[in-house]
Amino acid sequence: MSDRSFALIDLNIRDDVAYLHLDNPPVNIMTGAMMDELAAALETVAADASLKAVAFTAGGKAFCAGADVGEHQPDQVAAMIASFGRLFRSLDAMEIPVVMAVEGAAMGAGFELVLMADVLLAADGASFGQPEIRLGFFAPVGVVELPARVGRARAMEITCSGRAYTAGEMAEFGLVSRVVPGTELEATLEAVLKDFRRASPLVLRLNSRTLKQSRATDFAAALAAAERVFLDDLMTSADPVEGIAAFYEKRRPEWKNA
Repeated sequence: MSDRSFALIDLNIRDDVAYLHLDNPPVNIMTGAMMDELAAALETVAADASLKAVAFTAGGKAFCAGADVGEHQPDQVAAMIASFGRLFRSLDAMEIPVVMAVEGAAMGAGFELVLMADVLLAADGASFGQPEIRLGFFAPVGVVELPARVGRARAMEITCSGRAYTAGEMAEFGLVSRVVPGTELEATLEAVLKDFRRASPLVLRLNSRTLKQSRATDFAAALAAAERVFLDDLMTSADPVEGIAAFYEKRRPEWKNA
């Protein structure tokens, strides 16, 4: 498989590994267009039975500071959720290990993205959080995937508080596999990938598929249910509109609770 050209990401195939690099400076805001590019890249990767892992990296000031708030407007949100769902279903369907190396902030949709990593590596200065609740939204993948990753109590705290957590805290919660100095992040990623490269791609796929099938809930079905609540219940209320307005006006929102 040859490399493909994208506007907001880079896809590079090297030594049986697909490298996906987020390239939407300065903080890799995840627009619907970027989600579509990532999904297309993952669909291309999934079609290559010779690959042994997918590695996510990012440039700029943040790994990913979240989704585009403007695309959460009622007249745009259905298209955004469709792109969002395509991306996360593609990630869930991957049958080879997904490794992510995070430096800087992974917030909002960026945090949901790293929740899909099979192996999550973090620089010691990285930060993580699900701040959507402060803007009048909830995070569909966060509420679906976090309980299995960190337990129900911590999942509730993370999604309801909206606060940022350190890489060390996320390692303590069991989400981050390794915390290393930023200068060692690339080498740590390559060391992990070196081990995966020793395996048979067929056996890696069988292993990954079986491991995912053993979890308690079906991700695709749970995400579909969360998306229905997001579109049918949340986005027909007044608070998301107020949350977006407050974000752009740099003020505290005045919740309508209706």
